[in-house]
Amino acid sequence: MSENSSDALQQAADRLQKARRAFERGEKGLLMLRRSRTAFISSLRNTGLTYSQARVKYDNCIDEQQRIHVQEKHQLQYAERVYASLCEPLQKAGA
Repeated sequence: MSENSSDALQQAADRLQKARRAFERGEKGLLMLRRSRTAFISSLRNTGLTYSQARVKYDNCIDEQQRIHVQEKHQLQYAERVYASLCEPLQKAGA
């Protein structure tokens, strides 16, 4: 294996690991946000918002976080494909 392909493989592995961490953080963040719905809305109500206004803000926050999480999922899938495509020639050469 050449140094360039070794470097490319290492970079792809690093990107894959970074994408996995971001995706996992997003999963945990969404779970925590969903679990804290009541506290989140109550906190917003303490700022003077009505329940309806606070609920809309919470729903908007959830929607935005889900949108970001979907982007992270796509980035993870892309990183997995890139890494797999770089590993494939190595697996064929080793077979």
